[in-house]
Parts: sequence; structure tokens; C-alpha cells
Amino acid sequence: MEIIRTIPALRAALRAAGGSVGFVPTMGAFHDGHASLMRRAREECDTVVVSLFVNPAQFPDRSVFEAYPRDEARDARIAGEQGVDLLFAPEAAEMYPDGFATEVRIDGPLSQTLIRSGLSGDGQLTGMCTVIVKLLNIVGPDIVYFGEKDLPHWIAVERMAGDLNVPAEIRVLPTVREADGLAMSSRNVHLGPHRARAACVPRALNAALAVVAEGGRDPRDARARALAELAAEGVDVEYFEILDGRTLCPVDDLATPAVVAIGARVGAVSLLDIARTAPPTHDAAAGRTTAAHVS
Repeated sequence: MEIIRTIPALRAALRAAGGSVGFVPTMGAFHDGHASLMRRAREECDTVVVSLFVNPAQFPDRSVFEAYPRDEARDARIAGEQGVDLLFAPEAAEMYPDGFATEVRIDGPLSQTLIRSGLSGDGQLTGMCTVIVKLLNIVGPDIVYFGEKDLPHWIAVERMAGDLNVPAEIRVLPTVREADGLAMSSRNVHLGPHRARAACVPRALNAALAVVAEGGRDPRDARARALAELAAEGVDVEYFEILDGRTLCPVDDLATPAVVAIGARVGAVSLLDIARTAPPTHDAAAGRTTAAHVS
């Protein structure tokens, strides 16, 4: 595996490699969820590129940016073990040179829902969209891989890719979980003594899904049962949303296939997770498969 720091060097390596390109955009601190995306890319593409870039534009709070976990040597080892060909690890000045003055943003109902619900903070979405457009232009991938848990990222990227006629296929893979159901996340390393309490997040999702499995139709019942699980552990709920799985509009009938999304603060760590109320489906237009239920 080659570690590349500059845009010209990455483009040169990709021209030399040829064939199809699979791309996994990340901010590092790799775990098995990241590794699963890399392995799928390895299975499906001739060349696999992983970006490792902690994007300052996604952190309105500078202290959170500074505290984000970083261990490039460990990440490089993990990427190499998954068969990654090129690890793109640029400095911030490479991505945002002096005079950089362009932003990419989404607007309208999708953006409003993500910000209103707390699924994405004001400013984070624009920073993410801007860097993803840059990375897609730099890498020129055939397929881009995301984990389902990071709903604000892939749902915004799907919208943006469709609007801007980006040719890459957006592939969304199921969330990878710990033995107790907690979604794997770079944030988990900060849980410390609160780690056991964090399992209430997937339990809350399962409680909401149980209402659907029992034939319940009222989202308020699912909400009440889920929030009871979170309250039992005394965690702070940052958002709880039951949204239409296609439009992300709130649903008033659980007969509609929906996404249950939770954001909860456990100790000092904000955790986010989602589950679907309907079985997996394949979206031929988007070229992706979506997963259901928390296992």
C-alpha cells in the first residue's frame, strides 16, 4: 500500500493503476466498520483508495477538531491489511490552499430536516459536502462506500451526487456493531467508564422496532418505548426522530417504511445510530442496498 500526500501524486498513481476505482472517504481512527467498507471495495474494484483526512470544515468547535482521535500509523496498518492500494492522507493546506473561497451546500427540505432534527449541526453539512465534492473530483471513483449509521453523510451525498450529475455510484453498507449492539464509531474510544451505558442506544432502537413488530402504528408509542430505555441509563437525548425512509419527512403512521434515528450524549460523547423499520431493499436507481434492524 502506498501513502500519498498530494493531489497530483494521487492522480498520477490512479492513472498508472487503471481499471475501476472504489473509494472509502474517512477521517481516520479506523475500526471494523471502516474495514468492512474497505473489504467490500477490494472485492468489487480493481483499485481501492481510502482517504484519511480530519476535515476542519466539519468542526464548528475547534476544540472538538483538536480532540478528534488520530493515529495514522495504526490506520495505515489496518488499511493495508484490508488490501487498500492507496491511502490518501493530505495536510489541510493541500485540501484548502490559501485563497480557497468555495463552498458546496445542499438546501431545501433535506437540509432543513437534517439541521432541525439535530442529525447534522449547522455548518457541518456544508463542510462535509464541500470536502466530499473535492475528494470525488480528485479520486474520480466508480463506487463510493459509506456506512449506514452515518445517515447525514450518505443521504446528503446521494442528493448532491444526483443534483450535480456525479457519475460515481453511492454504496451504503450495513452498520457494523459490537457484541452488545453498539455501533462501531471512532467516538467510542472516548466513552471510558461510560462504555457499558452506551449499549442503551441500540437497545432503544430495538425497543422502537419492537413496537412495529407487534403491529403498532403510532410513532408516539415507539418514541415512548425508546426514550424509556435511554432514560433508564440517564443519558441525554440530543434527538430522536422517526422519518420516512425515502424523504426523511416525519411519519405519522408506522406502516410507512421509516428510519429511526437517535442521537444521545453518553458521558461527554455524542453517539448517533439508526435502524430501519422495513426489511432491506435494493434501490436500483441509486445502486445501493439498505439494511434493516439492529442485530
